[in-house]
Amino acid sequence: MRLSELATSQKGTITRVHGSGAFRKRIMEMGFVRGKNVEVIRNAPLLDPVEYRIMGYNVSLRRKEAWLVEVIPGEEYRIETEPYFTTGNSVQTPLNSIGNGKTINVALVGNPNSGKTSLFNQASGAHERTGNYSGVTIDARETTIHHKGFRINLTDLPGTYSITEYTPEELFVRTRLLEGKPDVVINVVDASNLERNLYLTTQLIEMNVRVIIALNMYDELQKSGARLNYDDLGSLMGTPVVPTVAVRGRGIIDLLNRVIEVFSGTDTVARPVRINYGKTVEASIEVLDTGIKKNGGAPDGMPSRYLAVKLLEGDRAVTSMLRSNPALASLPGLAGSERSMLAKSFGEEADSVMADARYGFIAGALAETMTPGKNAADRA
Repeated sequence: MRLSELATSQKGTITRVHGSGAFRKRIMEMGFVRGKNVEVIRNAPLLDPVEYRIMGYNVSLRRKEAWLVEVIPGEEYRIETEPYFTTGNSVQTPLNSIGNGKTINVALVGNPNSGKTSLFNQASGAHERTGNYSGVTIDARETTIHHKGFRINLTDLPGTYSITEYTPEELFVRTRLLEGKPDVVINVVDASNLERNLYLTTQLIEMNVRVIIALNMYDELQKSGARLNYDDLGSLMGTPVVPTVAVRGRGIIDLLNRVIEVFSGTDTVARPVRINYGKTVEASIEVLDTGIKKNGGAPDGMPSRYLAVKLLEGDRAVTSMLRSNPALASLPGLAGSERSMLAKSFGEEADSVMADARYGFIAGALAETMTPGKNAADRA
């Protein structure tokens, strides 16, 4: 659970500190490090700030900051030093040990009606906790699953068709993924409507998070007569694919096994994949990506290419964030110039061009891996 969820007078043991950059450095310097005990002294009447006691002194945090600290209630947990594993891109990441097990933080995302809730309920046995996070009224449900010696913290995020900034749900999900930095993201995809559902997958790929596709309602795809080589689809997209039928509990164990493999760096399919937007758009992305890197890099450890893509799409949240950073404040203006150039070249706005490219990427992947069913062929 998160530090922000502890009640007044409740104690906990810190197991992980999320976030990056200046915030992470500051909070760890204050004593919020793995293995330390923390106690809630008092909650402010208006929610913020919350006063905590750690390492013999009191300190106040905003609830949003406290949410980035992961804890186990009570003081009976022993934190052990753990080995490191090396992922495919040679980035070393620690395995977080709690007692003799290891903790994996997993976010569950997907389109509305993709069967995400059924999958969550089957995995959790419906013993979930529901709570509001980061000062918003949007619900996210959490549960803990113990599997093969691992403690899997599963968070069910609101259903969304996209991760942009057009609805509170979309922005909430995006913020949770970028700031919370889950170890693995399970993207629940409706197998009977792959083209639409995989659009969200392409956005997750751009965020450079470790993704597993839960190919849900797989029985419906089979009944349609369609045939899908889901292993090849996973290889093309750099995301392992696990077929599931959540309402019947099928594929859940396979999915949890794949989570452990991806987390441990032993999965042979998971790898970074770059969506190619074409020569002209890629040139604009490179201009912005280079500008971000030359001016101190992306804030909070975000992928610089991802921010460049968002700037080119005119994303208001990213634009506002960079304008508030003195070192990167010139980038939104540069992005505006690039968008104008692209609009003249293509006769339409950059975000439309880029959306078309994502659907082109999906269509190409499906053309190589899927044979439509007879009914679908007749309708075509």
